[in-house]
Amino acid sequence: MAQTCSRVPKQLLRDNANFVVMFKQDKMNAGHVYSDHVLPDPTFTQFQEMCSKCWDNKYGFLVIDKDSEVNAERYRKGFDTYIVI
Repeated sequence: MAQTCSRVPKQLLRDNANFVVMFKQDKMNAGHVYSDHVLPDPTFTQFQEMCSKCWDNKYGFLVIDKDSEVNAERYRKGFDTYIVI
């Protein structure tokens, strides 16, 4: 578990993370998460739209389940609302 991804070695996260919980980020940091954990599933524009929907609520977040297939519960708004691409 890490609060700031930039403080953890990249290979440690890429190799060992099953779930990524992503709270509101700026475009640059969202791009890093996209390239490390999402690519090539949705386009970056689609990813940004997913993030915006998840961050509508004050404490909203996006969950990426890296063990699931793309359209089989991989992306979630919070922990219980699935996003289909």
